[in-house]
Amino acid sequence: MRGRTGIFVTVGMLLGLCLAMKPVAGHAAEGGGDGISYDQTASEEDQVKHREVGVEGMYPVCGADVADGVYEVEVESSSSMFRVEKAELQVREGEMRAVLTLGGTGYLKLFMGTKGEAAESDPSEYIGYTEDEEGRYTYEVPVEALDLPIDCAAFSRNREKWYDRQILFRAGSLPDGAVLTELPDYEQLEREAKERRIEAMRQAQGAEAAEGEQQTPVEPAFIELEDGEYAVSVELTGGSGRSAVDSPAGLLVRDGRAFARIRWSSSSYDYMLVGGQRYLPVNEEGYSTFEIPILIFDEPMEVIADTTAMSTPHEVEYTLVFHGDDIMSTDDTPQAAAKKVVCMALGIAAVCGLVSWIRERKRRVRR
Repeated sequence: MRGRTGIFVTVGMLLGLCLAMKPVAGHAAEGGGDGISYDQTASEEDQVKHREVGVEGMYPVCGADVADGVYEVEVESSSSMFRVEKAELQVREGEMRAVLTLGGTGYLKLFMGTKGEAAESDPSEYIGYTEDEEGRYTYEVPVEALDLPIDCAAFSRNREKWYDRQILFRAGSLPDGAVLTELPDYEQLEREAKERRIEAMRQAQGAEAAEGEQQTPVEPAFIELEDGEYAVSVELTGGSGRSAVDSPAGLLVRDGRAFARIRWSSSSYDYMLVGGQRYLPVNEEGYSTFEIPILIFDEPMEVIADTTAMSTPHEVEYTLVFHGDDIMSTDDTPQAAAKKVVCMALGIAAVCGLVSWIRERKRRVRR
């Protein structure tokens, strides 16, 4: 009997211990039924630096100002770790919702609010994911307004913490007729924002130089050419593949050192980084143009260019290859040849016009 009594006592103690732990297990189940506690938030040091979404001068566009329908919409994100690959906006009777398709499967839940609010909220307010046919995670979220930064916390599967994000649905990306109110001139807003950023960077560089804190410039490659202006063939790789630079590019030789004048196929670049040194545009209008040192010929040279496309500045890594065996005079470039052809054509047209005018005048005199 004593042995059985001892067993009963031991079992009772184990049951009591299990009952004592039950609220903890119950809390985890309330967090989503997956045994994960959703009350943890990431520290500021644990987060990737946020980017601003939108641009100064935008104003919110509410659902009442959008025609009912289903539209593809562009979405900006404040974090490179939270990339929206695709978004479908659904508008009905002034209410807007969107189905977001993310570029990965790293987030278990979303919450429309800050990470702190998410950690303190009821789990029923969390937004879970649904897998599409390709296995990507999609989330259906309410949309307060377009062209408005919206807080959207994301719970990381690996870190088991909430992270602060902001997203912005671009009203200007909807098809014509979808928005029932007049929108601002986005190109003008983005151009002004770019100018403010560049001016701020110029002032910062000036302040660093005044205080003696300016970085030591990188040393350009030596080249056996007399000082002057030439042209050099250049190849660009990296980024999304949609950007390009003029080739041949301008080649500037100063004190036997090589510099390149890089002209992009876009006006959205506001600075370049070469060897850790920042270079600002040398032009104020037109496609972004920079003068940068050529560190090496005939081998890949890593550079970074910051683009303000979609009004969200972010740095993109590229590789430039300058071909040392394809250096030419500026008069021998295709651009120069094209100018000569145009000038010749204009000259011929002018001569033909003059001859025609003289003949017509002679006819009138004979009459």
